[in-house]
Amino acid sequence: MHRQIFQNIISLLCLGFVFFSCKKDKPNAVNTSLPKDSSAKVLIVCEGSLGNGNATLSVYQALKDSLFNDVYKNANGQDLGDVFQSINKINNQYFLCINNSDKIVVLDANNWKQKANINILKPRYILDIGNNKAYVGSLFNNKIYVLNTQTYTIEKEIIMPYQNTEGMILKNGIAYACCWDTACNKLYAINVITHSISDSIVLKGNAPQSMVIDKENQLWVMGGNVYKNKNAHLNRIDLSTQKVSQFFLFDKGVEALKPTLNLKADTLYFLEVNYGGSAPHNGVYRMSVSDKKLPSAAFISCQTNQYFWALGINPNDGHLYIGDPKGFVQKSSVYIYNQQAQLKSQFNVGLGVGSFYFD
Repeated sequence: MHRQIFQNIISLLCLGFVFFSCKKDKPNAVNTSLPKDSSAKVLIVCEGSLGNGNATLSVYQALKDSLFNDVYKNANGQDLGDVFQSINKINNQYFLCINNSDKIVVLDANNWKQKANINILKPRYILDIGNNKAYVGSLFNNKIYVLNTQTYTIEKEIIMPYQNTEGMILKNGIAYACCWDTACNKLYAINVITHSISDSIVLKGNAPQSMVIDKENQLWVMGGNVYKNKNAHLNRIDLSTQKVSQFFLFDKGVEALKPTLNLKADTLYFLEVNYGGSAPHNGVYRMSVSDKKLPSAAFISCQTNQYFWALGINPNDGHLYIGDPKGFVQKSSVYIYNQQAQLKSQFNVGLGVGSFYFD
């Protein structure tokens, strides 16, 4: 069962939550205005609850301490759709993958107005590969779509050996792609000129899902599927040799996800999730890229009856942004911490906060 589906079933059981005290707490009043200047922005993906069409986009301007909720609806007069999975900015346009609505919504980055609506099967993530092209991965599908980001048309389909292309990353003209399938133990390299698979890297562990590249040009691949008895794991790959240089295996039953790096790319952060809202293995964890074993304790722990679902690091100040989805049954909370694990601010956004995009 995919995390997204499992998550929304679990959420029906999670009705009680503990809120943090904090330095600054945003009021819950609806803000129907729109961010209109060029200040640095944090775009906040609120997935919504599966099947209810209540996904939303929030925008936070850290320097102004200004929050704007439901930005898409306020700009366009309509709902965004069902399960907002991810966002990327290409050519001054925001591409929003609305997974269960089978579409990508394109917004003008200057005014938040919709420019296009692209029909595409279960889009998950979009990778800019240059030359007005992007790759789009698809859930329950063994294809990567080659999207023309100027004409908003699909130019080609890359057939993958497995379903569920999730994380993708571009390095030296090669797009590396994860197939989050329990039968898959490889990472695939795609030539972005020919749009064809050029190579594969054998991994230790199955179901690769997401990736980041550290300061030493090492690719960290996180994977696993605990619901199908595939332990969560991390492969560190030396891209110069295309071989696994280190392997980390999580304890049985641990859900690990959302890897991200600090500004120096020398420290890896990730979430461990306990959907029952109890310790252990519940919070934000961090480790040096030179560590030889996984961290044993959380850097930022969850409270009782709480788990995190979103994690990002602001490139402007290094602050950690953490999302608490509140079981996908009420407004989510975003917490901002500094690198000393001190809570600096918190505010509420839409249902099911899932990720952050720093612009």
